[in-house]
Amino acid sequence: MSEATAEPAHISDRQRLQSLSETGLVDTPERAALSRYARIATRALNAPVSLVSLVDDQRQFFAGSHGLESPWKERRETPLSHSFCQHVVNDRSALIVEDARRDKRVCDNLAIDDLKVEAYAGIPISDSDGNVLGSFCVIDVHPRQWTEDELKLIQLLADEVAEEIELARRAWLAEKAETDLTEINEEIAAAHHRAAEQNAAVMHDLRTPLQVVSVAVKSLAEHPSISQSTSLAKTVEMLQRNVAQVIKLVKTSGQRYADDDLFQSVDVAELVTGVCDDLAAGQSVAFDVSVEPAEVIADPMMIRRSVQNLLSNAVRFASLRIEVAVVCNDDMVRIVVEDDGEGLPSDDDYRRVWELGRRFHTTRSNTGIGLAVTRQLVQALGGSVRAGPSDLGGARFELLLPQARGV
Repeated sequence: MSEATAEPAHISDRQRLQSLSETGLVDTPERAALSRYARIATRALNAPVSLVSLVDDQRQFFAGSHGLESPWKERRETPLSHSFCQHVVNDRSALIVEDARRDKRVCDNLAIDDLKVEAYAGIPISDSDGNVLGSFCVIDVHPRQWTEDELKLIQLLADEVAEEIELARRAWLAEKAETDLTEINEEIAAAHHRAAEQNAAVMHDLRTPLQVVSVAVKSLAEHPSISQSTSLAKTVEMLQRNVAQVIKLVKTSGQRYADDDLFQSVDVAELVTGVCDDLAAGQSVAFDVSVEPAEVIADPMMIRRSVQNLLSNAVRFASLRIEVAVVCNDDMVRIVVEDDGEGLPSDDDYRRVWELGRRFHTTRSNTGIGLAVTRQLVQALGGSVRAGPSDLGGARFELLLPQARGV
């Protein structure tokens, strides 16, 4: 782009820049797969340089390359003053230059002298929404007439590069979603801990005044005047009964879930199907969902969070397929999530997978908190969890919850 030309809108488009950031490829080590396509292009076309160039509103960054000389090989970027690829982004179309010094579109570009760019063929790299993130380009240090077959080959390689970058973008988004979910899990765990501590403190503070009330009511019941009045005696008896019941509730406050106002009848089949629909959007793995009518008494958010944790885990490790089922038997509701990924190495690993901070795939982006929180949530509802190998080849996780009575 000529330095005197006003910056076109697309290069600074906020959605495009957001998508570019989501690839996770800018300012990161060179991606071997992308450099391989660049190497194929240079060899097939007998050209000295090929680049996978990602362009933001200030510079171009080479996520993959072959044939660059120093210092550009080490820097892996140039300002836009040295970029032909920005034209591909701005115009959202291929840029074919046979003789850069005679082409008015680029004749004043500093890449001609500094990078020895005399001929250039660049094809747009677009995301799934049509945003042009950069260019797959081939460069020659001499003027060159690009043949139709050469341009077709560059287009084919550019399509493969775009697919590779889109996969990287989706992986980045999945990892970000997992990070966000982990933060939510931590907040939930902290909230439960704070609530438990607050509840314990309140119950402790209530015991002393309740004992005082109990003694006072007992003393009142023993007063001679009370026994002389049938109505007063019944009233005091009622007071004693209610005080005793409150004291019992305070002592067993840790087991109060069945009376919690947050708890309600939850349609498990509908909830699980909805979570699957949300998480399946944009994923490359297939979701096979099979649900039976089932209801449990619970806080819906606790069930939703537990299912999201299992599905997020399955998405991260599945290869092509995830199976989800809701099954009712023996007065229990089973929520089953399994995948065709690599699974865990041993039975002992499956037994320990629910432990807080337990990680078995250190190369993956996870903290080992999600499954531990899931177990805590399910156990708080009176349920249990299981894990083991799946017939699909990966891992199988089960949540078992008491079925609502009458269902």
